[in-house]
Amino acid sequence: MNSCVIQNKLSYFIIGCCVLFSACNHNYQSEVTHKDPDPLADVFIDANKQMIINEERKIDSLLSFLDFSFTRHETGIRTLIDSSINLQKHERPIDGDNVLIAYNCVVFEKYNDVLDNSFIDTLSFKIGYSKQMRGLNYAIKLLQIGDKAKIIIPSYLGFGISGYGKLVPPYSTLFLNVKLLNVKK
Repeated sequence: MNSCVIQNKLSYFIIGCCVLFSACNHNYQSEVTHKDPDPLADVFIDANKQMIINEERKIDSLLSFLDFSFTRHETGIRTLIDSSINLQKHERPIDGDNVLIAYNCVVFEKYNDVLDNSFIDTLSFKIGYSKQMRGLNYAIKLLQIGDKAKIIIPSYLGFGISGYGKLVPPYSTLFLNVKLLNVKK
């Protein structure tokens, strides 16, 4: 072979090795540090944590006056599911399923208005993909078709800081009566 060709191949080999070694360097995974921590950000985070703790205490306090045994889930919602009417066992809905529910919803402090298991409206939405409250999405996945449930949704899983118009003030805990009517896979 021509010495020029060998020299070109050797040059390409050396360049290729350099690129390979530099590509394997993990400098892009350096530790993330904040040189100037923002004390205001910490204040907001701490205030938000305290608001959640206070809301949890408020819910527990109000529940202590009721003669119901709610289950608290890791998400923060509380449920009281009545499956006794449901004679057939169905699969629970999962993300992506379309559900139809009958429901009644009020601000939790006005819980006497909904303890009668009444349903005022129906709602259809896609679990995990709709703009419904995250807490409602979590709770519906615990039900089977025909199940009735009382659901308490903390504000951070409901309408949060914005509320919902004049119907739901900001930071409102919600109390819902729900019946799962249908699930379409």
